[in-house]
Amino acid sequence: MRTNTAIETLLDNAQQARRCAAGANESQRKSLRLRAHQQLLVTPYRNMYARPEYWQSLSPPERHLHVARTLSELHSAWTFAGLTAVCAYGLEHSYALHRELTVHIASTTNVVNRKNALLRRIHVHNIQRYRTNGIPVTDIRRTLIDCASMYSFTDTLPMFDSAARKGVSLIGLPESCRALGIDSANVVALCTYADPLSENGGESFARATIIELGFIVPRLQRPFTNPTNPNAPLRADFTWELPGGIIIVGEFDGMEKYVMNDTTRNSVQARVHAERERENQLKAQGVTTIVRFEFEDLTHPERLERKLLQAGVPKRR
Repeated sequence: MRTNTAIETLLDNAQQARRCAAGANESQRKSLRLRAHQQLLVTPYRNMYARPEYWQSLSPPERHLHVARTLSELHSAWTFAGLTAVCAYGLEHSYALHRELTVHIASTTNVVNRKNALLRRIHVHNIQRYRTNGIPVTDIRRTLIDCASMYSFTDTLPMFDSAARKGVSLIGLPESCRALGIDSANVVALCTYADPLSENGGESFARATIIELGFIVPRLQRPFTNPTNPNAPLRADFTWELPGGIIIVGEFDGMEKYVMNDTTRNSVQARVHAERERENQLKAQGVTTIVRFEFEDLTHPERLERKLLQAGVPKRR
């Protein structure tokens, strides 16, 4: 197709502003639609466009924010809420929540949301706007409450852990929830178990699954002496210290640990050797059992339950 300088400039400016391109007039909109029809552009959201290679380079939260920034340009009065605000605040969460690119905004009017709508309104009686990551959003504590009312405990604990790690106070959230007339059960549980020591969303999701399965809550990031580098102690993802001197360590091998770009025999052998060396160092310091689990074990909780029971981790109920 013949190069259209105006459209290329529009796309360049959108990428520089970390948003999607949207036509300012019918001529531009027609040109963008034509390029999308010819698969030269992707259309992630209604009347929004991006170059395919650029869009593919973005993570799901980044894609969500690109759409939100574009909408904010078109609707300056909107205040973003829920998952959209979570993305703006940089809170950890599962990419599975982005299966559908649904943008959340706050609304003071009574809310009736259509199923599978691209835009979801969350009722907020008194909207307080805070600007972060290029868009106006609801207060972070209100954002946590709204997400706790929309998503499960396992989906939301990474957000609460992440907020706590950023220094956000969770004190009084259940009371705020009840004052708003929102069911506080999930918020109570999330505030009870939130831990700023959780290093990433994967570990938070793993701990949430462990809690939901009824196991004793593990200690996070317990330090052990590193004989090869005393200034950099070994830290176990999860530790259970039980009567009789029993110490069980749980190691979560997140996606980044086993989806490797370098899959040569040498790299695999090096990883196995490093894991074995780490296990030997932990056992030399009194660790009796080490149980490893991966992301697939979290998506099939019965597998994780079986591994933990076999390792001797007790249940609290």
